[in-house]
Amino acid sequence: MARVKWILPLALLIGCSERGQTPPPWGVPITGGTMMVTRDGSHAVIADPDRDRIVSVDLITRTVVAEIALTPGDEPGRVIEDGAGRIHVALRRGGSLVTLASANATAITERRWACGEPRGLAYQASTDAVHVACAGGELVTFAAAGGDAVRSLRIERDLRDIVVRGEELVVTRFRTAELLTIDAQGVVLAREKPPIVQRFGGFGGPQPDGSGAGDAGAPSESGGLVNAVAAIAWRTIALPDGRIVMTHQRQVQDTLDAEQEGGYGSDCGGGPVETALTVVAPGQLPFPVQSLARGALPVDIATTPSGDRIAVVVAGRKTVQVMDTGFALGSPDRGECPPPDPMEPPDDDDDDDKDDDTDEGVGAPTSAAFRPNGELIVFYPEKPAIEIRAPAGAPSLFVRLPGHRGADAGRAVFHAQTQIGVSCASCHPEGREDGLVWDFAEFGKRRTQSLAGHILERAPYHWSGDMASLPVLMDDVFAVRMAGGQLTSAQKSALGPWLDRIPAPPAIATADVAAVDRGRDIFESADAGCVACHNGDLYSNNKLVNVGTGGLFKVPSLLGVGARAPYMHDGCAQTLMDRFTVCGNSAAHGQTSHLAPAELGDLVTYLESL
Repeated sequence: MARVKWILPLALLIGCSERGQTPPPWGVPITGGTMMVTRDGSHAVIADPDRDRIVSVDLITRTVVAEIALTPGDEPGRVIEDGAGRIHVALRRGGSLVTLASANATAITERRWACGEPRGLAYQASTDAVHVACAGGELVTFAAAGGDAVRSLRIERDLRDIVVRGEELVVTRFRTAELLTIDAQGVVLAREKPPIVQRFGGFGGPQPDGSGAGDAGAPSESGGLVNAVAAIAWRTIALPDGRIVMTHQRQVQDTLDAEQEGGYGSDCGGGPVETALTVVAPGQLPFPVQSLARGALPVDIATTPSGDRIAVVVAGRKTVQVMDTGFALGSPDRGECPPPDPMEPPDDDDDDDKDDDTDEGVGAPTSAAFRPNGELIVFYPEKPAIEIRAPAGAPSLFVRLPGHRGADAGRAVFHAQTQIGVSCASCHPEGREDGLVWDFAEFGKRRTQSLAGHILERAPYHWSGDMASLPVLMDDVFAVRMAGGQLTSAQKSALGPWLDRIPAPPAIATADVAAVDRGRDIFESADAGCVACHNGDLYSNNKLVNVGTGGLFKVPSLLGVGARAPYMHDGCAQTLMDRFTVCGNSAAHGQTSHLAPAELGDLVTYLESL
């Protein structure tokens, strides 16, 4: 490993924690993609969601030039630069777009409300506008120079990144990994998704009745071919040549055996979740490439201004893989077992950083960006620091950012990659859920449940309620099924309090307050019977109930339910309305069959408001 030189301004060392002092609970789920480098390559601007701040580093002098404190809980995310050099940052929990006059600014110029949960950002030069994509489905447009929103459209829920393509916008959806092409009037012109590819199965073989890979429709014999379906679009960017590249996950749709020795391993040596890259060229279908970036949580991707190299941040493995673009994006995914892993094992050796009171090194990277001279900048929030990697293999330089090291055993466990290349966050990205249904040999189809929203008050866990507590769950799911090994008591004790800080998704705003009130009246009525099970602050009595869907299942919390499609334990209801019309509408599941369509619409509107 190349020797590492640390540049530590004396002022940044003042106030460091004393050795042996236990750090306070810390951090939020990793989202990735929270750093940018200015067009001229002079500055790196870092949105630090774990500390609710924005930090700017002069890359010429290698010094921190600004640290701007945000409101606690703002959770800054994507960062962009506009044509005038202003910097714009999306506040994921703060609901706003904040603007800095430049990368050297030491204060916020303007804070503008956008939506309940802003995610993606893009600058459109032709209109001098900043577009904001929101988890609630809003697409909000601001004049870059300032002022309130000039347009707010409702597209579809779970929007993620935005790429400007001429006068059109390409907007991704996080859990489904779809790409929506939207015209200047806000009309969805096209919808694309990374294609299904084939994988070798072998997670647990066929179910006892001989059925196979759930909805995959592929052969079911252990080791046979099964479908791998795109999901979780962590990051999507434009390449200089006009192509779009997405780093995402895939669900390998084989039957899982919860008791399989060694965890959910396949014949190719991986787990049921894999890292993938998909390229979309104008006028062509999405092209799946043979992914050379291996490991859990591919949370960010960056390209050089010339487009000759790309870098993929794999947070679960604590690595950043840099590749020649032509090589990395030119080999199609043909379904074979992937080639030998080109990535060296993560090396957190950090002998040059003597102020560090742990042996964990710099921690997991979450963001990356290239300078015009080819240097790669990587953000490590736990340190906290940025790494400056020279393109020709020269020693890396690290610039330490202000503040103490971030440490939380629960956060570390949640993002840690296990032996089969998965982490808790693989199925529970950002502490929520992947929107997927999994097929188990022992108990059939199960929809991933969200961890967000007062998880410690929701025991017992799993749809079957078979896990009395989170430590019990970790002894089975993490240690055995995920092949993560036994955790210490301290690690298991830390996970619950850390997860409990993750809020449920915010409700989407609605102008029809009267419909919400009418829906609440229906929900709370004795005739409907909803509150018999969905009561209290979490809208759940935490009991196991037979609602006519084939057995006893845990009553889920309804907080943030509008963001959790599909519904029911097997995902049979694609929308909340489907819950009342297609499946889940048994007389044992509340009395709603007598409701008129308009009344069901009011009930759904109320549920969306929770």
